[in-house]
Amino acid sequence: MAKLKGYIGHVKVNDQGKIEESVNVDNAEKLAEILMFNVKKGNEEAKELGFNKMHGFAMIGSNKSLTFMKGMALIVDTEKTDWQDLFIYYTYNKSFIVTGAILVIISILLFYMALLTNMLNFLAPEPRLYIPSILIIIGVIFLAISKSSLSYRLE
Repeated sequence: MAKLKGYIGHVKVNDQGKIEESVNVDNAEKLAEILMFNVKKGNEEAKELGFNKMHGFAMIGSNKSLTFMKGMALIVDTEKTDWQDLFIYYTYNKSFIVTGAILVIISILLFYMALLTNMLNFLAPEPRLYIPSILIIIGVIFLAISKSSLSYRLE
């Protein structure tokens, strides 16, 4: 959490409102009471509007702001924080990572076999180098696009 822009501190609260962890926060008990009151009221309003429950909220102040999601309250500097980074983060597509890593490993093995052994001498000189080159390019592309999907921190 400390790598978020504008991060000041955080408080982790369980479902009963008891503090599990507190970092750089004064009056964590009072903050936990405020959080639990706001969560209770927010859930009541969410049910009135037809939703099951409220997943999180933000209270924006002039200097500091408070965001709450998944049992954790973050205190951030209002001017320095990037609000999108607070609620959204990138996830990695594991199948793309595995595919890219396998293709890169296969291309490195084919380069080794083409250049340092005589196992691929039955091919003309160009395909011995073209095939592993194409595979390494495709593998690196798969590795690059594996960081592509956005996920909400509230889920």
